[in-house]
Amino acid sequence: MTKERELIKGEEKLWADIKGYQVATNSARILGILDELTIDEKTGKITDIVIQTQQDRSVNVKGAKREGDRLSVPFGKVEKVGEFIIISG
Repeated sequence: MTKERELIKGEEKLWADIKGYQVATNSARILGILDELTIDEKTGKITDIVIQTQQDRSVNVKGAKREGDRLSVPFGKVEKVGEFIIISG
C-alpha cells in the first residue's frame, strides 16, 4: 500500500509548480504559457486550461475559445504534464 501511494504522490503537481509552464501541441508547436485553470465549482474538476499567447501570434486549437491574447483549451485535450504541458492539437 505504501509503494502505491508513493507512486501517486510522485505524479502530483502543485499549481505554484506548473503556472508559467510552456504549453505545446503534440506536434511540438508552442502555444504560450499556462496562465490559469478553470475549475467547475460543483465537482471541483478542472474544465479548461487558459494559455497566455503572444499578441501577434495566430494560434488555433480545435475546441478552444480565444479571448484577446488568452486561449481557453478543454482540459480533456491535455495529454501530458512534464517539462511542458502537451495538448492534442
